[in-house]
Amino acid sequence: MNAGANEIVNAARSQIGVPYSYGGGGVDGPSYGIGEGAGTWGFDCSGLAQYAVYQGTGKTIARTASAQYVDSQCYSVDYSDKQPGDLVFFYDGPGHVGIVSGNDEMIDSPNTNLFVREEQLWSNVYNQPYVRRCW
Repeated sequence: MNAGANEIVNAARSQIGVPYSYGGGGVDGPSYGIGEGAGTWGFDCSGLAQYAVYQGTGKTIARTASAQYVDSQCYSVDYSDKQPGDLVFFYDGPGHVGIVSGNDEMIDSPNTNLFVREEQLWSNVYNQPYVRRCW
């Protein structure tokens, strides 16, 4: 694995257990979010992705999942070629992003009342996420 990719995964993994906070987090780490996340110090999915990519590569990618998906510092990769450190995008828009941490695992900050966690990659033959590489 590329050194930058390894650092992306390590940075994301170091935040496991941090609360989800809508609009929270960025290149400097967790922060208070906005709206329903205003009272919680933590990360939303794209804040975690921005933090991990910055820590791993020094690149400041866009802040929201939909803007990260088209960020010119990253490029598309076939799902079958995904590697740890790649970003995986879900739902139309896209509306959620995670960081590939292993063959079938990702690290993400899923939603309110949950925490940054490493979990099974949300994928099946009918629903494969879009993959972008920023390292």
